Amino acid sequence: MPILYKGITAILAVTGCVSLLITGQMSLLMCLGGLMLFPGYYRFFRGNAQVSKRAAAILSQAALLVFLTDASVITGDIFLAVGHMTITFQGIKSFDLKEPWDHLQVYFMSLLQLIIASELTRSLAFGVIFVIFMVLLVTAMILSHFLKEGSLGLVSIRRPVLIIVLLSMISTTLFFIALPRSPQRFPGKSHSRGIRTAGFSDTVDFGSFGEIKLDPTIVMRIEIHSGLPRPYYWRGAAMDYFDNKSWRNTGKAKNRVQRTGDEFLLSPYDKSASIKQRIFLEPIDSDVLFGLSKVAALSVDAPSLIMDTDAGIFMPGKLSRRITYTVYSDTQSFQRGERAQRYLQLPDKMDRIVSLAKHITDKAVADARKVGLIEEYLKRNHVYSLTTAQPPAGAGVIEDFLFNSKKGYCEHYAASMVLMLRGIGIPSRIVNGFFGGEKNEYGDYLIVRQSDAHAWVEALIDGQWRRFDPTPAVSGQRHAAIALFLDSLRLQWTRYVVGFSADDQREIVKGLSSPFSMKIPLRLPAA
Repeated sequence: MPILYKGITAILAVTGCVSLLITGQMSLLMCLGGLMLFPGYYRFFRGNAQVSKRAAAILSQAALLVFLTDASVITGDIFLAVGHMTITFQGIKSFDLKEPWDHLQVYFMSLLQLIIASELTRSLAFGVIFVIFMVLLVTAMILSHFLKEGSLGLVSIRRPVLIIVLLSMISTTLFFIALPRSPQRFPGKSHSRGIRTAGFSDTVDFGSFGEIKLDPTIVMRIEIHSGLPRPYYWRGAAMDYFDNKSWRNTGKAKNRVQRTGDEFLLSPYDKSASIKQRIFLEPIDSDVLFGLSKVAALSVDAPSLIMDTDAGIFMPGKLSRRITYTVYSDTQSFQRGERAQRYLQLPDKMDRIVSLAKHITDKAVADARKVGLIEEYLKRNHVYSLTTAQPPAGAGVIEDFLFNSKKGYCEHYAASMVLMLRGIGIPSRIVNGFFGGEKNEYGDYLIVRQSDAHAWVEALIDGQWRRFDPTPAVSGQRHAAIALFLDSLRLQWTRYVVGFSADDQREIVKGLSSPFSMKIPLRLPAA
């Protein structure tokens, strides 16, 4: 048997196993059987005798028992258990390659592994592996044919391999483009791992932003008009109740928003004057949707959305899914609001904080002026720092920040401002989201990371919720050019492969048909 044919078989087996391992979903313990690949193919290349059919059958039955245990007890997930089993079977098969049919089993198992991996990952690395697999599979099938015909070595196979590989890639691309897209998804457990975020659940422990602010993981990528002036505040969820330990939202009313045409209309707006944002959101552990305030409309693949009384927008069922959606924001207007007691709630023992707020604003009359004075005071008299210590015994975390340590991060600043505003009778709430983002010149879009997580304040002034940010400006970290270039490739992969939709199909059809839809002016004969 030619060494090239043996080599391709081994590479295909390894490629299939690697495609599963790069997903990060496989249990390394349950993949230990795959280590048999190395001694198995070493013996195969040396021409050593393969194991008997009886031994191969016993090993396969043992792998099947492990699979049943894995699916029912160890992982409890039949989909992942099948992935583990294919890796083990590849290891077993490397000791049992006697007939051409055995090689076809390796090819089939590798293809199955890539199909499983395509459900578990959306990584660009998977795309590279898929292309390598397709080239090797076609080459292996051609070699198998010539080997069976006994003409291998008698004719050159380079040209037919190149032609068939090229035709296969073209036909695969055309099939991918033409394959019908449906908003309906297969039922079953999601295997995407949501990025652990802070601040977007019903209850948020105070101090949870500290660790997140050190995490460079990308949360979303945003295409937005480059001429829009900064700053960018990507609003997530608002909280109104604070007990000195955690924030939570006590608003009970949640409105289900139904689709109107191709979008979800949240408030009347002028589409031509709105700010359009195309957002590619990574899987996160929350169903919140982000956008610039005030969000007027969204276009997203969902049957319905939920909007709470604090203008938080949620997509039921989005948890741990990568989604793409478009936001239209009316940044020239504010969210309307009504004075309510929950926006004036204060924990116990706030006298010292209330006295400070009154002292800062004692000469101001208008609420807007009072809010501005408190915002300016916090920026000028406190230091931004992610290194904080526990407050002394008997002191609250906000009291310690305001009067003792005088250093903290956005949560400390925003919470302090909300409590001070409430102390002088101005309804306010804390808002969690993301601030800013890094501009990627290679793709002309913004990269928003975990480290961009931010908290700010919304105060009710003249019946409108207005944004204030008492946190001092902090310079962001600039990443290497090569990292930004690679990220632009990941975005293109996400946009045009992973996120290829029915809308993209319609655009392609429209583009192809446009030359044939030109109207030819009709010339009438002269009278």
